[in-house]
Amino acid sequence: MTIKGKIIHYDEHSRLLSVMTMQGKKRIYLQRAMHQTHFKFLSPGIFIAARTQKGEAKRRRRHILKEMLTLRQPSQRRVKTLYSYRKVKTQTRDFINALDYKLFLDFEMSMHPYHKTKNFKQELIQIGYLLEDPKGNIIKKFSSYITPSKHKKLTKRTTKFLNLTQEDVDAGMQYHDFYVHFKTLLETYTPAIIVWGKNDALALKDSYRINKVKSLTKWTRFVNLLKLHKNYFNIKNDLGLKTAFEMYGNTLETQQHDAYEDAWMTKHVFDAFKAYLNDPVPTVNIPPK
Repeated sequence: MTIKGKIIHYDEHSRLLSVMTMQGKKRIYLQRAMHQTHFKFLSPGIFIAARTQKGEAKRRRRHILKEMLTLRQPSQRRVKTLYSYRKVKTQTRDFINALDYKLFLDFEMSMHPYHKTKNFKQELIQIGYLLEDPKGNIIKKFSSYITPSKHKKLTKRTTKFLNLTQEDVDAGMQYHDFYVHFKTLLETYTPAIIVWGKNDALALKDSYRINKVKSLTKWTRFVNLLKLHKNYFNIKNDLGLKTAFEMYGNTLETQQHDAYEDAWMTKHVFDAFKAYLNDPVPTVNIPPK
């Protein structure tokens, strides 16, 4: 159902939006992700167009926001568009098409013991990446274990989940060598860093603090492909990388939780997403919202 009208009230605590339409007053419930995206625009007097679905059971009289279409602010001179779903799509396509060198990056990290301790610090223990030039050619591939600096002995939870051994990581590169390698890579190509989710960027940032070295990366350098998918397709919950990979028609029997494999999958998802954005009649199996 499409609801169009003027906002008369928004309760940020309950996330209930009251809209006056030609058919009367309507109440729209915003799930948390929708609230975080749009709450700054939801003021009385703003005109809204949105797709909704009926609530279930006791909440059938309220609508649930499924997709925000437009938010417009009227004034004496003109109507200002605060948000446009169509504009978001166009901006996403233009942003993806404009990327130059691209580094598809993934890290694996050490994991807490089964019983968490306050002193434990998660550390990088594997890196995998593919570097692509502006023409779409892969010019560098890399995979290596990284020996942790603080907690050198891996937890059983880490070795079991990631299917690796203490010997694998002990034979990896020292953090200093990783740091020099990564620094040279970034200074040589200044790539956009394509990641799935925010965990890799956070873990990298933590690694600088743990090893007391200068940060090599700014947040603006990272492109969170998961967030782009959620915003573009209006998906409520996070997508797993494997789910996104299969969403575009690829198949993967078992995900190994290997940094290079995940970087490789991230590249394939990026390529498929870019093709989707530039296809005049795109088709893709979008997971339920």
